[in-house]
Amino acid sequence: MRQYLLWLYRGIGAAVAIVIMEVLARIGHHELPRLPFVTSIVLAMALPESEAAQPYAVIGGHLLSCVAGLAALWLMAPGEAASAVAVGLAALFMLAGRAMHPPAGIDAFLVAGLGLSPGWIVNPVLIGAILLAVFSRLWAAGERRWLAPR
Repeated sequence: MRQYLLWLYRGIGAAVAIVIMEVLARIGHHELPRLPFVTSIVLAMALPESEAAQPYAVIGGHLLSCVAGLAALWLMAPGEAASAVAVGLAALFMLAGRAMHPPAGIDAFLVAGLGLSPGWIVNPVLIGAILLAVFSRLWAAGERRWLAPR
């Protein structure tokens, strides 16, 4: 029974995080910024103990992936080839930085494929990654408080 309650709690957390993301995207009049975070939310909320869901991996992975996208843009024009190079670089950078967060690879894909500006790194990526890391840690703390075996 406890396992089902845990799954329910984590599923509710993912739904709440998505609602918060949608509200912030609507306030900011942005549609595209939501894309990098949907799969990150699922990972961080469903598997909060995993290495890839830790704050360092979430924030570092998203930032390193954006840098990879910008590096690919520096080497070539925006498009499919640049996206492929960027995603490969993102995997390399996340491995080298010990900040593996697989969902963050979408940042490299979007930056290089669409030719997004360096400002994308700060807003929405850095801000969104920090918000997700904080929210997921707070939600996990609630899990330990309310669902821990007694």
